[in-house]
Amino acid sequence: MWDLFPSKIKYIITSATSILLFFIFSKYLNLPVTQSLSYTVTAITLLAFVIGKYAWKPFYFIYFQEKFCPDFNGTWMCKVESNYEGGKVVEFPVTFEADFFSIKMKAKTTIGNTHSNYCRVIRNPDQSFQLEYMFQGKNHSPSETDTVYYEGAASLRVEDVKTMKMKGVFWTNRCWNKQLNTAGSIELSKL
Repeated sequence: MWDLFPSKIKYIITSATSILLFFIFSKYLNLPVTQSLSYTVTAITLLAFVIGKYAWKPFYFIYFQEKFCPDFNGTWMCKVESNYEGGKVVEFPVTFEADFFSIKMKAKTTIGNTHSNYCRVIRNPDQSFQLEYMFQGKNHSPSETDTVYYEGAASLRVEDVKTMKMKGVFWTNRCWNKQLNTAGSIELSKL
């Protein structure tokens, strides 16, 4: 979410908070300049951690979700339609964990599990939101035409912020050397 802030706003927030804390430490607590600087850096770090990980959630109303960034925390039912085996459709639950500074994805299917190693939210030129992630998958019981490990990526557009329904495309390098890599459409519906 922090990435969606304009640079000017990020600069103002961090600068104003730093100046205010330095002023409190140096003027009200009468600390020396070097100690005030040290305390300011420590306080900014602790504030960023606490607010960024936990304290933002109770104050993140629907207005912020619609205007700033949707809340991606939760579990979705993922429906993928692959080009493999003539448009085979597979459904499985996907969980996203988001805070103010990061977002992660993990999922378990009937044959393995997957997790994101890169995940980000972007705002499109039409002001809609896009979730993009790269993932690594592991099959627990690969077949002759499959592989144990594979990587892939997905790009999903948030169709409706209130329901958090997302649609997009995915692709993998799964068995690419045998020309069996997969791609297709992906749809997520929040549970």
